[in-house]
Amino acid sequence: MCPYFFIDLEKNKPMVNRIIKIEFFGKMLLRIGIAIYMWSVVLLSFKFDKENLWMALLMAYLVVIPGLSLLHYRNARTGMIGGIGSLLFFLASAIVLVVTDLSANVAWPLIYLHIIKDVLLIFGSLILIGESLKEMVRDRITAPFPK
Repeated sequence: MCPYFFIDLEKNKPMVNRIIKIEFFGKMLLRIGIAIYMWSVVLLSFKFDKENLWMALLMAYLVVIPGLSLLHYRNARTGMIGGIGSLLFFLASAIVLVVTDLSANVAWPLIYLHIIKDVLLIFGSLILIGESLKEMVRDRITAPFPK
């Protein structure tokens, strides 16, 4: 009997397994959704221009970082790097949106609507970073001792 939750975990093990599967599936969809969003930014927003090197670097960043995030299932450290990269992108995107909207004298409700998407994606990136860190700790704990 678990004293904290007053639930017999052995009897309710199938329920706990279903909850863990739902959480895993939700985080997997979040990771895939962020990657698709970042790739769609590249496809819909940028045009290849040989003269703008910084634009090409930004496009490469937006293609590589989601890929690193999706590699979380192979290597948790790579997933953490992808999560940090996506967090930095959404933070920079939110700052750019605030600055451009304020300089264009956009109404506050529209500024809020522009920014809330990036803030929610920052929170999603934090969740994915935490998942990768948790997996790295789990790998370290369950690793066999060296001889």
